[in-house]
Amino acid sequence: MRIDQPINREFFLDKRLRFFVLALMVTAFMFGFADQLWDKNFERLHIFLFNLCAGGFTILYHTENTPSPSPRCYLFLALSLAYALLAFFQIYPAAAVISFSLGIVVESIRIRAFSFLPLELFDLKVSVVDKFHHASVLCLSLALFIATFVLLNDTSLHWLPYKNLTLNVFFLGYSFPVSLITMSVMFSFIRRDISQQLRYLKQSFFWLVNLGVIIFFLFIIFEMAIAKFLIATILFITVLMIFSFFLLLGINLQQKYFLLSGMTFLVFTGITGIFYIELANYNYLYYRWGRLLLDSHAYLSLYGWSLSGLLILIRWNNFPLKLNSWAIISFHWLVVGILAPLGKSNVLIAVVSLISFCLFLHLYFAENNAGTLTEQDLSPPS
Repeated sequence: MRIDQPINREFFLDKRLRFFVLALMVTAFMFGFADQLWDKNFERLHIFLFNLCAGGFTILYHTENTPSPSPRCYLFLALSLAYALLAFFQIYPAAAVISFSLGIVVESIRIRAFSFLPLELFDLKVSVVDKFHHASVLCLSLALFIATFVLLNDTSLHWLPYKNLTLNVFFLGYSFPVSLITMSVMFSFIRRDISQQLRYLKQSFFWLVNLGVIIFFLFIIFEMAIAKFLIATILFITVLMIFSFFLLLGINLQQKYFLLSGMTFLVFTGITGIFYIELANYNYLYYRWGRLLLDSHAYLSLYGWSLSGLLILIRWNNFPLKLNSWAIISFHWLVVGILAPLGKSNVLIAVVSLISFCLFLHLYFAENNAGTLTEQDLSPPS
C-alpha cells in the first residue's frame, strides 16, 4: 500500500473472512487458559494464533490493499496455521521449513508493496504511517527467518549456547509486527497541519520504538539485567511521549478514543514490564506475584494495545460506529485488564473471561452499529 492510496473500500467487508479471523482470535484467547486443564505448552498456540495467524494475515491483507486477499495471502494463513500446530506438537524440522517458507511469502508481498531494500525507512520525506507499516511487514519476515535458525539451533545445531535463545522466548517477537501496524494505524489519525519540528519528532518516535525493542530483545538473550531495565525505562518514556503527542494532536474522530485506550494499555504494559524486571531481584515477591504480573503484561500488550489497532483496521470501512464508545472501551478493560490475568489461575474466571471476550467482539462487530463513511474517513493518511 503506497502513501498516495487510501485503504481499499472493500477491505475486510467480507463477513465470512472477518468471522474467520475473529474466530482465530477467540481460539487464541481460549488456549491462553488451556494449560489449567491439560499440562501442555498451550502458550505457543495462544501467541501464534493471535500474533502470527490472525495478526500476520491482517497485516499482509492490508499491505496488498486489494478488495480480497490474494492467493499468497491465503497461503500465508494456511502455512501459519500449520506452523502453529507443528511448533505446538514440537515437530521442529517441519516447523523450521514452514517458518522459512512463510518468510519468503511475506517478503514477496513486502517487495511488491514497498521495495527490496527498505531505504525509505531512512527517508525523512516518507510518512511515519508508511514507515511503521513497512517496518511491520519487514519485522514479520525477519522474525520468521530468525525463528527458522532458532528452531534449528535449539534442536540440532547448538551453535549459540544462550539459554534464552529458544522458541519459548523468541515467539514473543511475533507480537512486534502487530504492535508496529497498530502504531501505523494510530499515526494515521494525527493532524496534518503540524510544524516541521513536530514532524521530525514523529520520525524520532519511529526510531526510538524500533531500535528500543530490538535492543531490548538482545539484552534478554544476553541476560543483561541492568541494561534491560534501562532500555525498558527508555521505551516507557517514549510511549508516554507518543501518548501525549496523540492526545494533543490526534484528529477528533471516534477512532481516537479506541486508540487512546490502546495507548493506555501500552502505558500499563510498560509499567508492568518494568515492575516485572525489578521483581526478579526479590525472590519471595517474584514467587508470589511474578506470574500474575507477567500475565497482566501479556494481556495488556496483546489483547489491549495490539487488538485495539487490529480492530480499528478491520472495521476501517465501517466507521463511525453507532455504539457507546466509552461503554465498549470500559468493557474491554474489564476483560483484558482484570478477568483475563485472573483467569490464568482460576478456571471459572477463565470461562467468564472467554465469554466476556466473545461478547466484547460481538458488540464491537454488530452489523447494526456500522455508520456511514465520510470523505475524510476515506482520505489517505499522511
